[in-house]
Amino acid sequence: MENKSINQKSSIPPYIGIAAVWFGTHVGPGIASGKQVVSYYAEYGKLGIFTPLIAMALLGLAIYFALEYSRVNNINNFKTFTNKFFHPYEKLFSTFFEICFLVTCLLAPGLCIATSVQLMQQFFGLNVWIGTVLMALLSVILVIYGAALVKAASTGLTVGILVILAIIVSLGISKGSGNIVLNWNNSSLSDFGILAAIWTAISYAGFQSTGIIGNCISVSDGLSSKRDSAKTAILGVALNGLMLALIVIVNYGFQPESINSLLPNFYIVQQIGIPVLETAYVLFVVMASLSTIITFAFSLIVRFKNKPVFVNNIRSERNISLIIVLVMLTLDVIVSTFGIAQIINIGYKYLGYFSIFVVLFPFIMVGIKKNKEINKAT
Repeated sequence: MENKSINQKSSIPPYIGIAAVWFGTHVGPGIASGKQVVSYYAEYGKLGIFTPLIAMALLGLAIYFALEYSRVNNINNFKTFTNKFFHPYEKLFSTFFEICFLVTCLLAPGLCIATSVQLMQQFFGLNVWIGTVLMALLSVILVIYGAALVKAASTGLTVGILVILAIIVSLGISKGSGNIVLNWNNSSLSDFGILAAIWTAISYAGFQSTGIIGNCISVSDGLSSKRDSAKTAILGVALNGLMLALIVIVNYGFQPESINSLLPNFYIVQQIGIPVLETAYVLFVVMASLSTIITFAFSLIVRFKNKPVFVNNIRSERNISLIIVLVMLTLDVIVSTFGIAQIINIGYKYLGYFSIFVVLFPFIMVGIKKNKEINKAT
């Protein structure tokens, strides 16, 4: 109901709002650090400038079919949507989605902690374990006492990261323009395996689909036509694909150091040499990391707080929330100790492979069938 009233009051076309949700969900600490983009795209040289469009096009296709089915059937709740969309195999796919969600709850906050701790170590000289404990404590405090504050600030943090990234991209391309031209001329598309680059891009679309499709469906009310659904997908593909390609181009100007760095974008910021930009970048990434961790914590609380094991044994809802958050953060801290590179190159990699076949492709294949049924009915 809340999303519906917002869309009704807003003068912004729904397809722009939904594309913005996709963009905002996509741009998190993993993108802000640059390591995610480097691992999936920049390491493939020239190919990495074009393969983001393949990934986003596949994701856009899945989102289009999901939005169109949501629009026609007036369903905005993800659970209700999947039950109807995948009927009569909804139980099977619900299990798959649950697995993907729980794994994402380990990997994404774990990456947030690892990224923030690495930044605090490089920028402030803070000990890794002190930084880890600090992030965990702040997360617990904000979940229990600062829920409203985090929700109110989440949009501002996303906008802040986007502004910082835009500045890094523009100044980085200007600063590294000579190297960009040199590296471009000294490399060829055949220097890297084309099939490997494409497969990596597809796996990227796979793990992104585990959260983005559901978020887009939850705000899909207001779409009035098939054209609106198509506009959402096209705009989302363009915005996200362009962002990834630009970050790859910036890294092209600072190779090989940026690619070998755990925090490629921070390395580029340091080369740009504007202290205020460095400080703003670190603060926004840390705050956005906290926002992401807390968002996942809220999702887990909503999902598990009414389970009999809690309701029958614990009276206080706040204590239930605290237990869920502490368990999540304990596991996330353990995941964070593996480091940024391992979380992205192993954790996200295999989540992506799994999600290709249980989320991304099923949405596309079932969507094609459902879309034909909708066209026949109209």
